[in-house]
Amino acid sequence: MLNPKGILFDLDGTLVDTSRDITANLNRAFHSLGYPQLSHETILSHVGYGAHFLVEKCLQENQADIKVDDQLVTELWELFRDHYRLHIVDEANPYPGVVEFLEQEKRPMGVISNKPEEFVKAVLLELGLLRYFKFSWGRDTLPVSKPDPEVIRYGIHELGFEDATQVCMVGDNPVDTIAAKGAGAISVALSYGFSSQAILEQEKPDHLFHSFQDFSKTIRNSA
Repeated sequence: MLNPKGILFDLDGTLVDTSRDITANLNRAFHSLGYPQLSHETILSHVGYGAHFLVEKCLQENQADIKVDDQLVTELWELFRDHYRLHIVDEANPYPGVVEFLEQEKRPMGVISNKPEEFVKAVLLELGLLRYFKFSWGRDTLPVSKPDPEVIRYGIHELGFEDATQVCMVGDNPVDTIAAKGAGAISVALSYGFSSQAILEQEKPDHLFHSFQDFSKTIRNSA
């Protein structure tokens, strides 16, 4: 049974398919520095731990023999950020069933992402989803971020609960499951996002769904 009193969501690969905008904007940044483009799949394989991590790992993929230092990563990150601001939702869309669920859901909800807060709020605002959440946090909102369970504890408190078992954390990345389980919350993994089912299963989430509609149907039928 899945019947929480509050719900925390990841953003990318969970509520919204932002994959094409992430890859296009990072490749724009690479192009600006004269580097080759990376495949959609390669870039997505590094999503989940924040933009700085994404840029660093993709730079190593792009130029295996390059000396990756903070200055170069920062330069590439700033280019990526500038392009993303201009192309925040060129192709991004909520996954099927998300909008309908949010419109009907009465339980308090929040978003905890490892994306910079600026972009979390921008994506949600542009797609008309921001109003459904009590808060929308990014990697830079608090001193901690996923997979640190403390960020989930902050979220649980912000929703108005003290008992972690009354709240579920829903996400498509192992960091979501690790953080949720560490905080004592219900962990819900979604296999349609940016991580494979096999990778998600390694962290043994409490629940695993293959579509948002399956998650929505289960949580509604348990209420």
